[in-house]
Formats: sequence, structure tokens, C-alpha cells
Amino acid sequence: MAASETHRKKFCQNCLAAVTNYGLDGIDLDWEYPTSSSAGISSSQDDTKNFTQLVKDLRAALGKDKLLTMASASNAKYVEFKDFIEQMNFVNLMTYDMGDPPYHNAGLYASSKTKRSCDESVTLHLNKGIPAEKIVLGMPFYGRDDNKAFTAGDDDNFVYYRDIVKGKYIEQWDGTAKVPYLTSGGTMVLSYDNETSIGFKADYVKQKGLKGAMYWAIEGDDDNWTLSKAIASRLIGWVAPEQPSEPEDPNAFLATNQYVQKYLEEVDYTTVIQQHPYGDDSNYGKYTLVLNYPGGGPSKDNIEIPPTYSITWTASSSAQKLTVTEGDWTREYSLSAGVGKQDITNLVPGTTYNWTVTTTSGSSVAKGSFKTRGKLHQVFFEPNVRNGRDLGGYKGLGGKTVAYHKIYRGGRVDGKYCNSTGRAEMLAEGIRAEIDLREADDVPKKSPIGDQVDFYAPGFDSGYNHMVRDNPEKVKNTFCWVVARLRENKPVYFHCAAGRDRTATLAVLLEGVLGVSESDMAKDYELTYFTPADWGMSENGTAYKHYWDNYSYTSVRKTIFNQTNSGTYQERIEKYLLKIGVPQKDIDDLRNIMLK
Repeated sequence: MAASETHRKKFCQNCLAAVTNYGLDGIDLDWEYPTSSSAGISSSQDDTKNFTQLVKDLRAALGKDKLLTMASASNAKYVEFKDFIEQMNFVNLMTYDMGDPPYHNAGLYASSKTKRSCDESVTLHLNKGIPAEKIVLGMPFYGRDDNKAFTAGDDDNFVYYRDIVKGKYIEQWDGTAKVPYLTSGGTMVLSYDNETSIGFKADYVKQKGLKGAMYWAIEGDDDNWTLSKAIASRLIGWVAPEQPSEPEDPNAFLATNQYVQKYLEEVDYTTVIQQHPYGDDSNYGKYTLVLNYPGGGPSKDNIEIPPTYSITWTASSSAQKLTVTEGDWTREYSLSAGVGKQDITNLVPGTTYNWTVTTTSGSSVAKGSFKTRGKLHQVFFEPNVRNGRDLGGYKGLGGKTVAYHKIYRGGRVDGKYCNSTGRAEMLAEGIRAEIDLREADDVPKKSPIGDQVDFYAPGFDSGYNHMVRDNPEKVKNTFCWVVARLRENKPVYFHCAAGRDRTATLAVLLEGVLGVSESDMAKDYELTYFTPADWGMSENGTAYKHYWDNYSYTSVRKTIFNQTNSGTYQERIEKYLLKIGVPQKDIDDLRNIMLK
């Protein structure tokens, strides 16, 4: 067809008719491949020049307002891009099918397990004269196996992402190529892409200034649209819409202090942040709303101490054991004969707690359940560990929710601040790792919570820019230490003295890389106002004017923006962490552990 002027003209007329009749955006050319008969299609050495003429004829027929695009082999061969690229809107790189096990199907970067990588393909196309802004990176929603693991007896080794079942196989990660693969007995049996590798590729598109991404093929994604969502969230900032949920049970126990709950429900800084992009930090403080709420700056009513729920039952005349469960969390109370009540605090909102009472011999005494509601998992440990809260519950990347019972922030736990009852509560909460962010002279040699708690003290003299600008190595080590403990399923409690400045700085970095909105990061910072004098933003009963913008958002935000070149605040936080040496795997692992 392309060799004949008459046939080309007829083809172009038919394309124009299809575009007009069906309201199409344009035409995409997928000729695999000019000058090659590898696909069983006849070819000619004249195909290259004929393809160039076909592109020019199509552009003339379609006009300048319709799209004209093409698919290109990953090796950038078969056509002369410089002869027609001006007529082409963009080029879709088929950066997949670049290897079968033991090589990767679509590694992002070259490694010992790649024949050709996506990065190498992009470079080949750039060198052929295609501007970066006209290159679209292809991403596979499928893998290639060894023709045994998943496709034994089939004609090809093509495995959709939705059909990949790890089962007996071990998932591995190529940290150089940035893609996963499955092994059996140490041998690669499947190369594929997952949510993490797709995220790396989306980031690569932005870093290289490419036109965008495409994928083959949509039917390969799973029922949750995992890969599609990964591309959309990382490439264009898509956030999953809130799923309809049952109305909150008004009879459920409010696990969050009522004034804190009201503040979290009513305050939203999204508009303020949008109206004040980086570089326009003037008069930010006048927009803070926390002082409008009872207890906000400074609290005098123990508002940051969570409410207490009382479980009651008809007591047994024998010694008893109360077991309370919530998801994977369990706590047991040993109770004397005749006791029929137990107070329980530090409750997670939006969940159901089940409880049973038995005698020590195992006979059933009573059982029941209760529901909770609220916006914040507050924690308090006797007699005076203040400003405590769980980082869970916020919405993060892809509309996922930050998990509870993983990372906590608060005030100091040593000396007079935490007694044996408080330490028992912290252990019962599940805390198994502690970071003391105070200056080196103030920290103990091990965790005062208990010997079973891992302890780390990086030694920061103050927060904010002293941390992110002046001590990046310590920040890197602290971030990586958090991730290492979470990998070991050890929930982390981090603090400084009051749980205010140094604690807030680390919280911003963790929340930002999880994709928590700036508005929610601001509110989490401002919750410190609800604590008593000398713990929160207050001294001698007078509130400091330490608004969320003036401290964590003006100083830390400026440093993050000054050290990165593009993106949202959350994206820049990730870039900052990578710049100071945090491995991408640590960031990915944190997200995989914390986002549900």
C-alpha cells in the first residue's frame, strides 16, 4: 500500500473518513516493521522512504488539528524519524518485549538481567532526532515467563498482570533495573511489572520531560486497576475518589476528643495552600484557624488525652481475664474475682472492638463488642507523656489510607514523664521501637520503655532547617531506621522533648512521602496546640505564634523547594529524600507497609 501513490491516497482518504465519521482524535500508525518480514508480513528495502511519504500524506489529509502518532520498536530502527517527526504529534515507544527469562521484559535501567532497557530505548530515540516532548514511554501490563511457570504448552509466554499468582514462586526485586521478577530455585521464571515498577517509570517520564506514558494492554490490569491507578497517581496526581461508605454510627463511641474532632472535621487549608504557592509566604499566619477551637493554644483541659471507654459485665467470683481485640491487635487484662468493669483508652477510631471475659480456667463469663468513631487516634501514657498521636488515618497516595498502629509521634518518655503503668500501656499499644530526636546530651543510652524496644538517637539540637538543611545525613539515617523497624513489624514511637519541633519535622517528611495532603499535614502540625503549656505551642499559659506555615511550612517547605526542581510538595519531599541518599526501596517499602 505505502509503495503506491494511488493506494496511499486511498488509504489517507479512508483514514480521514473514519476520523470524521466517528469523531476520532486522529490516527495511530502501528507498522511492525518497515523493511522487516519478522512478523510474516512482506517487506521491501523501500519501506523506510515509503513510510516517510505515508506520514506526510496522512498529515496533509488530516490537517494540522488532528493527532498523527505512531508505535516505534524499542530499538528505534526501521524508519528515519528526522525525515517526518515534524508531522508527528508523538511517538509511542514499545518499551517491552525486550527480553525473556532470565532477562527482563521491560527493565527501566540496564542491569545484568536486561538485553535492552527503557532508558536505553529512550536514548536511542532521542539520538534519532525525536524531541523528548514527543516521546511516550510504553509500559506493559503483562510479563514474560520461561514458558513453564504460567504458560506451559502455550504458543507464547505472555502472562497478564491480573493472572500472576506468586504461589510457590519467590518475588525478587532488581534494584538496578527497577523491576520485579519471580524465581524458582534461584532461577528467574517470570519478568513483569508491578505497582512499584510502574511508579518508577512514571517518575522517569517526568524526570526526562517526556510527553507521557501509554500501556499495553488495559485488559491485563487486575480488578482493582492497580497498575492504571499507579500511573495516574504518580504521573498526573490522580487521587481515588472517596468510596461511598455507610454513615457513621452516631451511637459509636467517640474515640477522639470532641474539640479535636470538631477542629479536624471543620478545618481545611486546601484553598489557602492553592492560593499561596511557594514563593508567596507573606501573611500566612493570619489564615490559621486552630486558635478558634477550645483548647487550641494552649490547652488547659487535657484535650489531647483521648476519651476512656468502660467495658462492664456481671463479674465472676473467680479470677478473670479480659481479652480485647481490634484487627490484629490484642490486649489482655488480668482481673480479680468480683471485678465487673475495665476502662480502656487510646482507642482507634472507625473500628469494632470485640471483648471476652473468661475465668483463669477458661470458662466463659461474658463477651461483647463496641464500635468507635472519630478522626484521630490519640494516645496518652501515664503520668505525663503528652502530645501523642498515631500518624494513621489520613488519606495518602492513590486514595489509600495510612495504616494505624505503625508510627506514633509524641513527647518524651524518660524520667518522671512515663511510669510503669505508662510503659505497660506503650507496650500494650504495640510499640517496639523508639526514636529520641533530642540533642545527644539529653538522651538515655537505651529505651526507657523496656528492653524489648529498639532505640535510636540521631542527636538533633533543634528542628526544621537544623534537620533538613544542616543535617541531611542524620535525616537520611533516621528515615531509613524507621523503615527498617517497620519491615521487622516493630511499630515506631518518635519524639523530641515536647513532641513539637523536631518531631513535627520528621512527621512532615513521613507524611509527605506517603502522599498525605498539605492541608492534613498542616492540621497534624497544629494539633500540638491542643496540648498544655510547655508541651505544645505555648509557654506560661500564652500561645506562641508558631503557626503551621511560619515553622514547618515556611522553613522546611522552603528548603525542600530550594533543593528540588519540580513537583508538588509531596513529590519534592520524595526528591529531597532521594537526594540526601535515602534508597528508593526504603520509600517504596514505607508506602507498601503504611498505605492500605
